[in-house]
Amino acid sequence: MQRYALTFRVKPGSQEKVKQLLADYDPPQWRTEDGALLLGTSIFMKDDVVVRFVEVEGNIGRIMAHLSKQPSIQQLERDLDEHLLEPRDMSTPQSARAFFQTAMMEHVTTRVADAEVLAG
Repeated sequence: MQRYALTFRVKPGSQEKVKQLLADYDPPQWRTEDGALLLGTSIFMKDDVVVRFVEVEGNIGRIMAHLSKQPSIQQLERDLDEHLLEPRDMSTPQSARAFFQTAMMEHVTTRVADAEVLAG
């Protein structure tokens, strides 16, 4: 499993609408045609900063392309556009990839409890 985080900023005053949009959209298909898997997402917001945390199994590029073609994600992105501080284009897999590359946060570290700790 790999973890990724994306960040973007929203216009001041639009936080409540953005929270609603991000909480209420229909989930995408979890598995890509080639078997890559979106395991889960979490979204966090502080003031005007949004962080989307994504857990995947497989190639992140293929998952990004897959998500950019999902109708619920396309609609969410269109609905979010007017609330974003910096405009972006999510209309094609290539432009979505460009956004993801810009918005992707650098992974610094992940720490997880080992089996001995989990066993109690």
